[in-house]
Amino acid sequence: MRRWSKRVAGALLVLVAVLSVPILWIEGVCTAPRDPAAPIRAPLVTDPGYARRASDSYLSFPEWHIVYAYEDLAGVLSGGDESNFAYGRQIMGFWRSLCGLSGVVSRRGDAAMDTRVRLYTIGWSFTAELGIKGAYETTLGRAFEWLRGPRKTAEDAFAARDMRAYAEFLHQTPWYEYPFASRLVAFWRETPLRGGSLARKLERRVVVTLEYGVKAVYGALIGYASAAVLGAADRQIETVVVGLDSTDAADPRVTIVRSVGGDRTLIRTPRYQAYSDLVVRLARRGRNIAEIAGNDRILVTVLAPTAPLPPLAGATPLFEATIQSRPDRRRVGLDVSVEQLAATIRRLERASAPIEHIYDY
Repeated sequence: MRRWSKRVAGALLVLVAVLSVPILWIEGVCTAPRDPAAPIRAPLVTDPGYARRASDSYLSFPEWHIVYAYEDLAGVLSGGDESNFAYGRQIMGFWRSLCGLSGVVSRRGDAAMDTRVRLYTIGWSFTAELGIKGAYETTLGRAFEWLRGPRKTAEDAFAARDMRAYAEFLHQTPWYEYPFASRLVAFWRETPLRGGSLARKLERRVVVTLEYGVKAVYGALIGYASAAVLGAADRQIETVVVGLDSTDAADPRVTIVRSVGGDRTLIRTPRYQAYSDLVVRLARRGRNIAEIAGNDRILVTVLAPTAPLPPLAGATPLFEATIQSRPDRRRVGLDVSVEQLAATIRRLERASAPIEHIYDY
């Protein structure tokens, strides 16, 4: 018993040390002292609950990196197999983005502790998931792919379709709300036992059942804990728009709150991907944004071609990443002045570099 206790204690110490490495790296190396010259401005609207932390825009990207990783995996599966995916690159991409953006927000003011804890928790869950998945798929999984040959099984096809649906789902809804249990039932119901490599079919059934089963249970626990600790997520945000007219207000996603003077209107809209789509639509109609949730700068990503981006007033490049399933495009992160946001969108679209996402607060 004494020997086993020492082994367990040693294993726990190793686990704590491993978990601590990226946290110590980010907290010690990636953060920077607050810039005393960083401007402090009063928001245009003083309603309670209107203004939100500016850091939340920038620090929401690492969470979206996970969404894009699944989206990229779905793209890879459309023409290849799980063993072709760059699991390690996606894991490193999460921590690198968190490091770089932690430096941006720390120079403007500290990120809230609850945000940092959430990101570290999410980061290690993502690291563990992709680490285990990558270790299996690039070894035993690849062996079963070889036994199967080039013709994919019904199980392979279902997994590819469902990964695409899952990635699309994540654009507007937390991952733990995905119906993993019902999708697992559909998997067994919709994939016939006959046809294709029997070894691969049985192996995929085991893999998908384990993955969806674990995610169904873990997701239910995370959903319950999130509701109990944080309450329901606020899925709406308020924005001050310049030049809004009755045709814009006819959009069912737009709720007019009131005029704030100077041809400026305060509106309430959904958050997440719906918000990005709405702001791009307003920009195309010639509208401009004066302020978003009390903030004057915001993070935006662009699906840029390989050619250089045009000069953009009020926008500073922060990072760039390749997209495995789309080698003709690269993801570019821009720190954009809110007042220049609509003009930036219009300029980028003329350069065939569409906005991927506007990271609200």
